[in-house]
Order: sequence, then structure tokens, then C-alpha cells
Amino acid sequence: MKSKKKINIKVVIYSFIAMGFVALTFLVDWMFIIGAVVMIWLNQRELMG
Repeated sequence: MKSKKKINIKVVIYSFIAMGFVALTFLVDWMFIIGAVVMIWLNQRELMG
């Protein structure tokens, strides 16, 4: 029996935004890493409930 897991839309959105910040870190300025860290923190908080 397969259990179907519900996709958490907030986590997906936070992940894409964090990837965007990481890309900006490499392309524009290293300070964008702060935004990525904040998004990862929000993502972890959302996953832990």
C-alpha cells in the first residue's frame, strides 16, 4: 500500500526563492547569500511544524 504525501507549497516556493538567491550570489554579489540563509531557515521552520 502506497502512502501519498501532500506537497507543501510553501516549502516549494521557499526552495525556489533560495535557489534564486544562490544564483544571485554567484552572478551579482556575495551578500545575496544572506537571503538564501534566511529562506533556508524559513523552510526548516515550516518543515518542522
